[in-house]
Amino acid sequence: MKITSSSLPIAGAMFFALLFGGVHWAQISQQLQENEQDRLMREIVNAQASALERRIAYALSATYILAQEVKRSAGDFPDFETYADGVLQSIDGISNLQLAPDGIVARIHPLKGNEKALGHNILRDDQRRQEAQLAVDEKRLTLAGPFALVQGGIAIVGRNPIFIDKDGTEAFWGFASALIFLKDLLSVTDLFNLESKGYSYQLSRNHPDTGELDVFARSKTDLVAGHIQIQVIKVPNAQWELRLSNPRRFPITPGYIASFLVALVLAFCLYKLLQQPEKLRRTVEEKTAQLKEFAFHDQLTGLANRRLLNAQLEQEIQRLIRNKKQAALLYIDLDDFKRINDSMGHEAGDVLLQIISTRLLNTLRKNDIVARLGGDEFAILLLDTDSISHVSRTADKLLEVVQRPVPLNDREVIVSATIGITIIPDDGRDVSTLLRNSDLAMYAAKKSGKRRCQFFDPQMQQTASQDLALEQDLHKALANNELFLLYQPIFSLQERRITGYEALIRWRHPSQGVLPPVQFIPVAEESGLVIAMGYWVIRQVCQLIKKREQRGAAPIRIAINLSPQQFADATLGSRIEEIVTEFSVPPQLIELEITETALMDNVESAVSTLTQLRSSGISIAIDDFGTGYASLSQLKRLPVDTLKIDRSFIDEVAVDGSSDQIIVEAILAIANKFKLDVVAEGIESTEQIAFLESNHCGYGQGILFGPPVAEEHVLDDSRPLASDWPTGSNHKPGP
Repeated sequence: MKITSSSLPIAGAMFFALLFGGVHWAQISQQLQENEQDRLMREIVNAQASALERRIAYALSATYILAQEVKRSAGDFPDFETYADGVLQSIDGISNLQLAPDGIVARIHPLKGNEKALGHNILRDDQRRQEAQLAVDEKRLTLAGPFALVQGGIAIVGRNPIFIDKDGTEAFWGFASALIFLKDLLSVTDLFNLESKGYSYQLSRNHPDTGELDVFARSKTDLVAGHIQIQVIKVPNAQWELRLSNPRRFPITPGYIASFLVALVLAFCLYKLLQQPEKLRRTVEEKTAQLKEFAFHDQLTGLANRRLLNAQLEQEIQRLIRNKKQAALLYIDLDDFKRINDSMGHEAGDVLLQIISTRLLNTLRKNDIVARLGGDEFAILLLDTDSISHVSRTADKLLEVVQRPVPLNDREVIVSATIGITIIPDDGRDVSTLLRNSDLAMYAAKKSGKRRCQFFDPQMQQTASQDLALEQDLHKALANNELFLLYQPIFSLQERRITGYEALIRWRHPSQGVLPPVQFIPVAEESGLVIAMGYWVIRQVCQLIKKREQRGAAPIRIAINLSPQQFADATLGSRIEEIVTEFSVPPQLIELEITETALMDNVESAVSTLTQLRSSGISIAIDDFGTGYASLSQLKRLPVDTLKIDRSFIDEVAVDGSSDQIIVEAILAIANKFKLDVVAEGIESTEQIAFLESNHCGYGQGILFGPPVAEEHVLDDSRPLASDWPTGSNHKPGP
């Protein structure tokens, strides 16, 4: 067809009309996409700001705890380090806690690395003294920083003014402070992950002195102008701003090529215009899916996160109630996972979590939900369960798959899990109740020995409340002198006399009377108070040894039980040496008893600690020997002096051919080979004595020799005479 002069203007008009329409459509589509991304970015920046606000508030709550304890003790806080250590273990993200009487930093925990801050006058020397003075004037918590520390690093400090009642008026005592490193604070957010996905961020405030913008955290790439989302973060006496941006790259609609290819250009432009909306839609859907994945799934394992689990639980609870059906929520915690991170590194720990996550997914049905709650904790929602037995079988199967060997760094490691189970809706009709009850069930299973599952029982909640009340009372027990010691005599089976004592702790509770260790030691271990109690026992024993020396009594050894937590204390050796030196007692008169299980947890570390203790002259005994499955090779490596045979093996030791008799004979033979002393615990009959003597057991203790005695009896240094020695048909008293 011949193109006439009139056709050219028409073709040109059509081309430019189509081109104009395409460009206009592309601009509208691009704006729609930008609006959608702006909305999603607002959700992200709000989530990160909320995470920072929650972490700051949670961390600063430690200052209220310290302030309350200072008020309770009327400004005298002798157990600050122990108390602060417990707070740090309970509240993550805090670098150290400080007390500043009259505004002068006097106590810091932990002190190591922070010595330069001691003596610092907050109200006089600090550049932020105006903020500190404002906190005093307004009697409220203030947040200083971020700023560079004299000891290095950038941190924020929450300073809570403390006022103590003096003669009916409130007087300023000083500050309780919590120091939080900025890098630890930012670690609770996903800003670093967002940066790896192309986002840029900036965290800033208006400087309290200059009023100028102070940027204290930012991404490696600068914010993109025109595409910035801003969220205000409220902190005590100030506010921060979090800015987030993401570079936008959108395709550009092509122009026309040449006038002589008008038809081809028009067809090409038409094709592009028709494809552009679909391409933009797919791009928006992909970006939306990525952001949803980021918001509702764990980045390491790809499992559902706590947010998605909570949403699913809320829906399932209502459905189950409406349809009168049941489901189960399983709370899973990996046992001793910290050991993997400590020994092999966090990268190996991450690989282990990914492998365990895959195993959990492959074990369950497609419609069941597996979520990672954080760290080494998982939750599983079993939908439409047929019966309790079905839930139990599934839990047992999960325990089995978790315990299969995992290849890590050219070696195989084995971890176990503990599971708490709640039934929905029987055990709770809201998310928080179900999670709490499954957590209680899991901790009950751990107390029973780990590597098992436990269904929730309402009694667990009552027990948890009782334990909490007991823990609160236990905090006061040391200060109120409610703890005391009894002493179980240790007898020489050959010499027929007392050769030592074992110190046994008791608690004279103000309302419940005298409590045995089994009722409060587990609570002390969970709360961390057992370490402070352990050092108190060592001091009491040293005082008793000193009193005996002053009375002219013959030297006698006293055994002290060490908890696994105290044995793991890095300062154990130096602390004991300080106490022994303070009371000027011979270290040979002290024997430390460590359970076989505690020693076997980390043999290398145990050997190092025991070697340090023995080098100072202190004797070492393995308590409850025979229950921890120590091998001969391990026993040979351990620098110990005494084996204490667990009472469970002594019960039927006098029965010929019994398994207990065979085990005790083997232990005594091993001890004789290694030239170790042996103490048999729980002796209750003369027949038991006869068997032990015939197999060359050196020492024994038990109710047959009498109950534990008070300190006054030990100071009297009384000894049983030959006529007092227990006798029986198979036993004759010695000379």
